[in-house]
Amino acid sequence: MLKTIVFFIFTTLIATLLVCVVSTQIVLADVQSFGLTITNDVRLNATFEDLLGLGPVLYILISVGFLIGFIVAKYAHKYMGGNRALWYVASGCTTFPITTYIIQYSMGLTIVASVRTPMGLFLATLCCIFSAWLFALLTSKSLIEDNSSRQ
Repeated sequence: MLKTIVFFIFTTLIATLLVCVVSTQIVLADVQSFGLTITNDVRLNATFEDLLGLGPVLYILISVGFLIGFIVAKYAHKYMGGNRALWYVASGCTTFPITTYIIQYSMGLTIVASVRTPMGLFLATLCCIFSAWLFALLTSKSLIEDNSSRQ
């Protein structure tokens, strides 16, 4: 159980990091489309500032979405069968867009500017899909059993 919690925290941190970096670069690309020059130092600094400012809120959103999605994936696999990793990937694919749409509908705002566009939402969702797949991989019984038999 403790390993699962550690893997959950790790993969939600990975998702937060990826979504934050991708979102920052999308916003900077939009700024650059106005003809402004964005240096690598500005990109790095903006990414770091976004990780500090947006990261904690984004981590909470992703964690809550993943917690609900992963619980659904676990029981869907248990009672309906199928490929376990695909259930987790499906939860990663749906939880972030649903979370952002719920916030947008209930509060009338989009917390992450880059997900206002379809491409931004798609790229952020890909980050969450990767993290959900990583969680499924890290928590698979065969991987856990292999590691415990080596000790």
